[in-house]
Amino acid sequence: MDAKDRRIAQLERRVSELEALFQGALDEIARLKKNSSNSSKPPSSDIVKPPKPKDRRRKKKIGGQKGHKQNLRTPFPEDQIDKTIELKLESCPKCNGKLALTGKEPKKHQQVELVAKPFIVTEYHQTEYWCAHCQCHHNAPLPAEVKKLGLFGNNLTALTAHLKGRCHMSFTTMQCFYADAFGLKVSTGYLTKQIRRTSEALKGVYEKLVEQLPKEEHLHCDETGGKENGKRRWTWCFCPKTFTVFHIDPSRSSDVLKAMLGENFAGRISCDFFSAYQKYSKKYEVGLQLCWAHLIREVKYISESKTKKVSNYGNRLLESIRAMFKTYHRKDDLQEWNWFRRMKEHQRSIVKAAWHRLPKDDKDAWNIAVRLWDEEESYFRFIKEALPPTNNLCEQSIRRVVLNRKITQGTRSEWGNRWWERIWTVLATCQQQGKNVMDCLKSCMNAWIHGLAPPALMKD
Repeated sequence: MDAKDRRIAQLERRVSELEALFQGALDEIARLKKNSSNSSKPPSSDIVKPPKPKDRRRKKKIGGQKGHKQNLRTPFPEDQIDKTIELKLESCPKCNGKLALTGKEPKKHQQVELVAKPFIVTEYHQTEYWCAHCQCHHNAPLPAEVKKLGLFGNNLTALTAHLKGRCHMSFTTMQCFYADAFGLKVSTGYLTKQIRRTSEALKGVYEKLVEQLPKEEHLHCDETGGKENGKRRWTWCFCPKTFTVFHIDPSRSSDVLKAMLGENFAGRISCDFFSAYQKYSKKYEVGLQLCWAHLIREVKYISESKTKKVSNYGNRLLESIRAMFKTYHRKDDLQEWNWFRRMKEHQRSIVKAAWHRLPKDDKDAWNIAVRLWDEEESYFRFIKEALPPTNNLCEQSIRRVVLNRKITQGTRSEWGNRWWERIWTVLATCQQQGKNVMDCLKSCMNAWIHGLAPPALMKD
């Protein structure tokens, strides 16, 4: 080999090295461009929020829009009005002339105000007695609810739980709130005890909902990470149609599903493509409905590739999926048999598009094609079984967990985990049932104080 051939071979090796470096740089750029709009990453992980598409429509003015129905607050009923003030005119405010009554109902305006002292303090005098027979003193006992709760009564303890669970207040913030708004000076240690008591009061309600989970025909599942004293913990969310259950566990494996749902669960599970659901499904023959929202984000990521062949593939597949959901949202406008026929046609079209001109050198595109082939039944089960095609219900419920995690930075004890899973369960279930959270907390506290059965959160 002469010098010219050696030089050519050397340059070819160099070109190969540069091509490998260039491809590696492209892959890294693509990885860094992943965000919540084109992958399963949460919005909180976005370093820079994805740019919003430009809205070319004319901007609306602030406030109510022309032609829209006016929404007014529902007035307080008569039994909630504590004071009525009649406002009258002595003469015309314009010309000072004499006025005559029209006989119509007066125009009403309502105002709500805090009273100077929005609580009552009850002092219990425990009279002391002497027993000559026992040779000892006896004091009249405190009522059960007073002895069990301490300084705060039932309603104030429920308010403390509401501030902690729903308003995400720290113990220090609650301490300041009570001191500034009510003039009540309490320690953070006492507020912690009140939360512990509330957690015990919610235990029965929580366990009833956990027992109901394996009996459900369909539920949504999801999980999110957190920390307990720096150690990894996972908050699982199980969300049937009428209630929600949260469970905090150190494991993210299918063993959690087995513990919560059992080995004989006969319903359907809406979830993402996480391996724990796949393992549980195959081991116990449970049907899955894989979330289309997750898949669409992955396809969207492929459609944004800098490689033309890959982006074209992603756009074709995305168009097929859009067409299916366009038909899906017309279910009420089409006859049942016609809707079903069209949806099955879309199913075949999407699977075909996943393999048509597949860029096999792109692993993301290849993974989606293989997944749609292997898990076709799990992705399209919603067509014949009338299931939601996405896992949005569970993801919406789990947002309160993510919000709390951002504020509190996680828990620091086992009892803290139990408190949070119980209060999150009550908050989400009350929202689904259309129930007042404070009323529910008061009922749970009252039942716990008097040793009664916990109230039912679910409607019969």
